[in-house]
Amino acid sequence: DTVTVELCPIGTMGDDSDVEVVKEKKGKDKKEKKDKKDKEKDKKGKKRKKSSSSDSSSGSSSSDSSSSSSSSKKKKKGKKKKDEKDKKDKKEDKKAKKEQKRAKKLEKQAKEMEKKEKKRQKEEEEAIRQAEKEAALQAELEAMEMAKLKEKEAKEAKKQKERERLAKIKAELDKAEQERVAKEKEREKQRADAWVSRMNAEAEERALARQKEKEEAEAKKKAAEEAAEEKKKMFRTRSQIMAEEEEQKKKEKAKRQEEEYGCAIAGGFEKGDWVISQNNMTVQGEIIVKKGTRGQVRGPSETDPENRVSVAFDKREKAGYAQINVVHFEIKVTDAPPEKDDHVAALIETIMTPRDSKSKQVVNAFEG
Repeated sequence: DTVTVELCPIGTMGDDSDVEVVKEKKGKDKKEKKDKKDKEKDKKGKKRKKSSSSDSSSGSSSSDSSSSSSSSKKKKKGKKKKDEKDKKDKKEDKKAKKEQKRAKKLEKQAKEMEKKEKKRQKEEEEAIRQAEKEAALQAELEAMEMAKLKEKEAKEAKKQKERERLAKIKAELDKAEQERVAKEKEREKQRADAWVSRMNAEAEERALARQKEKEEAEAKKKAAEEAAEEKKKMFRTRSQIMAEEEEQKKKEKAKRQEEEYGCAIAGGFEKGDWVISQNNMTVQGEIIVKKGTRGQVRGPSETDPENRVSVAFDKREKAGYAQINVVHFEIKVTDAPPEKDDHVAALIETIMTPRDSKSKQVVNAFEG
């Protein structure tokens, strides 16, 4: 006899497969009854053997020695069988206890599993109830939110309509204001144009009057100057006439020089004028033109035409060109030299010595 345990899935709640322990109690009860019967039979057999052995011992005192030996063998054999049977019974008892212990353990596990399953079902039911409660609450909240949203939308729509109405009124007012401002600007512009035209006319009249007065004053002044000039001409001296002529010549000369050179020659000199140096002219401390050296004006200086004059001197102390740019107050006008005589010029040429190679100066033969 064995105890079988079946694990059957339960799908009552639609969860994962559960374990249910099914016990065959009938087989267990049969085994227990059979074990009890075997134990009672053993006890009864032992009693019978004891009683039979006592009867046989009391009644066999007068029997043969041969029967005693056979009975001893039978006793030994019966004892051996008894021992084997006891051992077998002990083994079966041990096995039965083990099976009972195992069955109790399985029963305990089944109860624990059943308890866990009930707890799980209870938790699931509680979770379902909680979820249903939360869902109902959520639905209620959503309904409230929806009602608030609809109320808000209605208020917003009402406000929008009011804003549109106010905007329309404002647009009409703005348009009217713009038209009024445009008309006002037009009137202001017309008034300003009229005022400007009037002021321009008055200013033009004043300008014409001033111009007329100025012209009349200038005519009177010119007439007075002409009268004074005529009167002055009638009473002027010879020196005044000469000074006026000289001034007129200077103006003409300056005009001619400006046309030729682009500017007047400094100091009032004329191209071709003969001049002499008023002092020694030096360059880096060395005399190049001595005082009283005669030269001829060539025109204004190219580097400083307002202050300097280009002069070609007859003699230069140092070697180089004799045409030098001098300040206008370093020279003065002098008489022209006498006309050149060819015979004298040839004589001067013959008596002139060549240049000294050391000093590079023109040495006069008469000196030294």
